[in-house]
Amino acid sequence: MSILLDLIGSVMLGAFVILMGIRLNASIIGSTDASKANLNVQESLTEIVRSIEWDFRKMGYGLADPKFAIAIAETNHLRFRADVDRDGTIDSVDWYTGPTIGLPNPNVRVLYRRVNMGTPVGAALGVTQFRMRYLTQDGVETAVKSQMWIIETTLKVESPYKVMSQVNQEERYQDMGYAAAFWRQTRLASRNIKRHN
Repeated sequence: MSILLDLIGSVMLGAFVILMGIRLNASIIGSTDASKANLNVQESLTEIVRSIEWDFRKMGYGLADPKFAIAIAETNHLRFRADVDRDGTIDSVDWYTGPTIGLPNPNVRVLYRRVNMGTPVGAALGVTQFRMRYLTQDGVETAVKSQMWIIETTLKVESPYKVMSQVNQEERYQDMGYAAAFWRQTRLASRNIKRHN
């Protein structure tokens, strides 16, 4: 009888150890997925920021009169003129967000870049926020295009799928969230559109 009790106890202890191993494995996988998602989001944000800064700093380059550099200035759409490829012709460059695209993260959009009214190119997937404020030389918000000198850009990128929180290692779905990265450039000004008014 004691052998039978020892056998039952060993099976129960073995099952407990196996369950602990499965839970540990799931926790490690969730943590790895969260780390990868965070890294992907940060790399995507870095790539977008590099492209935005490259384009926005060229705004007005090659124009005889910089007051015509900005054509459209909305909160999530900017069109400006510049010789971005330095070929001697003035280009029209648009940056704007498209509609949501139906992923598990309902806020995910594509950020588009379009040159000379050509086919829009998706600069990034995962953008959930892209907003711009337009300021004068003195830092006062304005809607007058000829007075815009500084563009405050806010950008947020999130993962399309939920990942396990690295702080809270619970495995319940409602405790999971989207990996996110945020960037705000408060003083992005093109030297080419410097105003003297």
